[in-house]
Amino acid sequence: MAYTLPPLPYAYDALEPIISKQIMELHHKKHHQTYISNLNSALAAQSAATQAQDITALIAVQQKIKFNGGGHINHTLFWENLAPPGAETTKVEAAAPALKLALEKRWGSVEGFWDKFGAVLLGVQGSGWGWL
Repeated sequence: MAYTLPPLPYAYDALEPIISKQIMELHHKKHHQTYISNLNSALAAQSAATQAQDITALIAVQQKIKFNGGGHINHTLFWENLAPPGAETTKVEAAAPALKLALEKRWGSVEGFWDKFGAVLLGVQGSGWGWL
């Protein structure tokens, strides 16, 4: 199974003036596509190593699969969690009041959650992204 670049759920210029069309195109068409291309190459190498029963090659390719697969997932989540200015989902009423209450209940405050979340993410290798 080869992965492909998913289309954005909005136009490249839909997030202006917050994020420019040029930046969106660069990150979608170049950076995200590079993660996908590298992931597909790593998966092909994994398949070849599996066929050859080459355990050394299988071990070596795992990091490339994790890194590039993670980059693909991160970018996909990123695109899906952005919305054009003025969209219904960007209004205060649409924010997550239930999430705020849950964070306060579990960690005492939103800040308490951020402290713990940040500490956990410091130990995660990758492109510096973490998702809740």
